[in-house]
Amino acid sequence: MRNKRWLPAVLTLSLALIFSGCGSNINTNSRLSSERATESTVSKPDNESSSQAETTTKQTVPEILEQVIVGNYMDFTAYGATVQAEDGKLSGGAKVDNKREGFKGKGYVTGLASPADWSVEFDLPQSQYYHAIIVVATDEKKKNAILVDGKRLSEFSTSGNGHFEIITVRNNYLEKGKHTITLENPDAKTDIDYVSLGASEDIANIKFRLSNPELSNKNSDENTKALYHYICTSYGSKVMLGQHDTVGTSLETDLIYQTTGKYPAVRFGDMMLQTASTDPAKETELACAEKFAKDGGLIGYMWHWTAPMGKRGYYSTDTDFDITKAVTKENIALLPIEDIRKLEQQKKISPECLALVSDIDTISEKLADLGKKDITVLWRPLHEASNGYFWWGKDERSYKWLWDLLYTRQTQYHKLNNLIWVWSAQNASWYVGDSKCDIVSVDIYDEGNTSGNVNSLLFLQSIAKNKPVAISECGNFPSVQSIADEKAMWSYIAQWGGNFLMNDDATLSERYNTKQELQIMYNNNLTVTRDKLPDAKKRLEDYKKAQEEKKKAAAATTKVTTKVTTKATAATAKPNA
Repeated sequence: MRNKRWLPAVLTLSLALIFSGCGSNINTNSRLSSERATESTVSKPDNESSSQAETTTKQTVPEILEQVIVGNYMDFTAYGATVQAEDGKLSGGAKVDNKREGFKGKGYVTGLASPADWSVEFDLPQSQYYHAIIVVATDEKKKNAILVDGKRLSEFSTSGNGHFEIITVRNNYLEKGKHTITLENPDAKTDIDYVSLGASEDIANIKFRLSNPELSNKNSDENTKALYHYICTSYGSKVMLGQHDTVGTSLETDLIYQTTGKYPAVRFGDMMLQTASTDPAKETELACAEKFAKDGGLIGYMWHWTAPMGKRGYYSTDTDFDITKAVTKENIALLPIEDIRKLEQQKKISPECLALVSDIDTISEKLADLGKKDITVLWRPLHEASNGYFWWGKDERSYKWLWDLLYTRQTQYHKLNNLIWVWSAQNASWYVGDSKCDIVSVDIYDEGNTSGNVNSLLFLQSIAKNKPVAISECGNFPSVQSIADEKAMWSYIAQWGGNFLMNDDATLSERYNTKQELQIMYNNNLTVTRDKLPDAKKRLEDYKKAQEEKKKAAAATTKVTTKVTTKATAATAKPNA
């Protein structure tokens, strides 16, 4: 697994900040590779303050012409074709066999040693998106990839159960004309039955219109409702840009500004220090968020939750904290902490359960402080649970119990009405339900992949049909042209920080995003940067106007229904004798 290196850069931290490699397989989408992070720290000179260090990194801000990006859409042309593997081109040790059961046609191809040993050809009628299917069998688990004209289309893994299995790769853009398909790593133990290509209507039919979306917390304050209204009404037409900052600094957001001339619309921070450290960065972190909000930006927070007891860590391999011991049937979410302590003393709940609630209360105080300053938070706790990296991802049942406890205690007991809840466990069966989240998101780390990741977007839409979807972390931005071409209009996309953006000296690293790519991403007609955001007052005005129009429409509908009902009643009434 690749390392995600995080730069505290201008801070001397007593706590080792090991930031998660966020990303997990979503169904069969192999582009979502699992990641794990380690940290790289660069300490400031002894005589240099944080603010001085940040000031020294500032450069002349470029003036960049905004580009107009237009999607290259193609008319859909129906197409479907299947080629039996044995009808393809065979050479080397490739041969046709029929000993393995379950094949279609005359047999299947086996004995491959290289991509040159076997291939099939398709002649496509139109440049458009296609679904590719390959049917293979192996007696042990194997990773492979489909190649089109020698270039990798997508990686896949076989189950190794000995039966032929269907591998589907959805929504691949292919040009009109002839294309050759083969495997990247064929071997003598991989048998191929057939290959199919079919035109895809997924992109043409993609929809972003949400049906009367509302926040899960009906008591949300008006500023939060107004922001959610903006997010939902912009969904499908604009993509907000976000940036994760090193804890306690604005290094990354400042570097984005110095590189592109624009600030991200959303600054994302981490609550990781708030329960596990006395480091001064825990205070400067919130100050950075407040300043960004004061300057017109939006705020998001995640929480690398250090285990509240036992070995202090958040990776499951770095702590002995067992969440399953915390799960209880006791209804504790709305109880004062003193009453919960009594339950623990009476051994009705475990010490693990009490420790969790104590941490939730600590974090809630910090979020409440932001709320008192009219700052809404895109709140993404318990991220990437389903990949098992973190102690909160030990099993689905414990995770859902903890999400329910956290959600209920924060919204009802602490009355945190300034939160927009973002779910990113990344597995459909782990979904917490529409009533306990507002945005669904995914973390994508696939170096060099600049596609719009529309398959991930479609997958999230299938989980929550009436929620906006987002990329909550990515190793590198997709290209804005790919976003337009694939209609992959995420509600927002957040770039990870540290060495995914900066070198160890806090200068721009171009390994994941080149300077030019960032400049285009931040200067076009489709993405939203901080300067393009409507201010809080305008968002509130728009929200109230929409509510009034909604009431008028409802009243008009009621009036028409009443009139129709009255006429129908009159028509069927018997005349007086």
